[in-house]
Amino acid sequence: MSETPTIQTTQFAVVDVETTGLFPGGYDRIVEIAVVRVGPNGAIFDEYATLVNPDRDVGPTDIHGITARDVKNAPRFREIAGDVLARLAGAVFVAHNVHFDMRFLRAEMARLGHELPTFPFLCTMQLARRADPGIPSRRLDELCRHFGIRLERAHCAYMDARAEAALLARCLACVAEEGVQCLADVGVQGSVVGAERWPRLPVSGTSYRRARAARDRSRERSYIAGLVARLPPTGEGSTEMDSYLSLLDGILEDRKVTQDEAAALFALAGELGVSRDRALAAHHAYMQDLIRVALSDGVITEAEQADLAQVRLLLNISETDYARLCRGVRTESRSRPPTTFAANKVHDIEGKSICFTGALVCRIPGERGTRELAERIASERGMIVKNSVTKSLDFLVVADPETMSGKAKKARQYGIRIIAEAVFWRMMGVDVE
Repeated sequence: MSETPTIQTTQFAVVDVETTGLFPGGYDRIVEIAVVRVGPNGAIFDEYATLVNPDRDVGPTDIHGITARDVKNAPRFREIAGDVLARLAGAVFVAHNVHFDMRFLRAEMARLGHELPTFPFLCTMQLARRADPGIPSRRLDELCRHFGIRLERAHCAYMDARAEAALLARCLACVAEEGVQCLADVGVQGSVVGAERWPRLPVSGTSYRRARAARDRSRERSYIAGLVARLPPTGEGSTEMDSYLSLLDGILEDRKVTQDEAAALFALAGELGVSRDRALAAHHAYMQDLIRVALSDGVITEAEQADLAQVRLLLNISETDYARLCRGVRTESRSRPPTTFAANKVHDIEGKSICFTGALVCRIPGERGTRELAERIASERGMIVKNSVTKSLDFLVVADPETMSGKAKKARQYGIRIIAEAVFWRMMGVDVE
């Protein structure tokens, strides 16, 4: 590299982060990070991306698409800090709205006890305006459309970083046509910092991308599937299944099944003499009853469909069997009331205390199901709304069953009933879209 770096002799580290919120100096954390190291013409020299376990709730899943289940097997930031820093040394740090990404990176490093040097940076949002003063928007997706760049999936750190790298190259080409070669003239602030100035941290080679998280989810064997496989193929058993179904309902309230819960259900099945075939029939009947409730108003909404799909997976019911159950419900008599498994009974909720954690995602007719709305409706139904989790709390409502929020951790520690958001709205007698 020459003594006076120019656009053509400089490498750029394009960075994008997805986060739990907007405040790096507080409780918010990085949940995904990508670094794409490129030349000025967009040639990629190296790229790195990974989900990050933030040890807290993941924040706005509706924006970044990341769930707690996605990050539960992902590395903590301390495990991949060296992998990130190794790709920044000797390059210009580039991001869209660059100060946002820099502040989160510095905050994560500060938590590890490391201070980053003053490194050069460039904002593609500002560079795009320098290259074309007539840009229609500052948003990355709009700029990509304007410059003819493909953005496969917005708010995915890797996809965003690749698009930003292409936007960088396109804009640098535009200013180069004007004869601009000086880094400062395209908006680069600061001078390139060599590797010796950066914290020396081990490079782990660890990366856990979204595609791997999706594969892991699909490979996860339902604990209930294992339970069914261990039951005897035949048996006399009791004709009374209410106890089994009641426990199953309690297990599924948070839309999550743990190994301990499956073990308890297996033990009860043994006491009742439940065979494999009868357990499968009970699971199908339970699923069918939830479908009846969802269809009681004549339509299965998007939120109800998502909830039913989650239960289907937990019960290890195939798509074929699920479709058959749906057809059966749709063709049966509309006058037939749903059976009264515990999931569909009116809960005795008056005077019970309830707390919420995480951003709610369901929609109710006419408005979004916000936490404020949920708290108001719960209060109107006679419940006592709490802001924190104590040992005396009756219910904690979660939008994400795998949430790692402080409230959820406490609730699990205290043995408090955790219920999924869809279950909460059903308890309140509120239809969701």
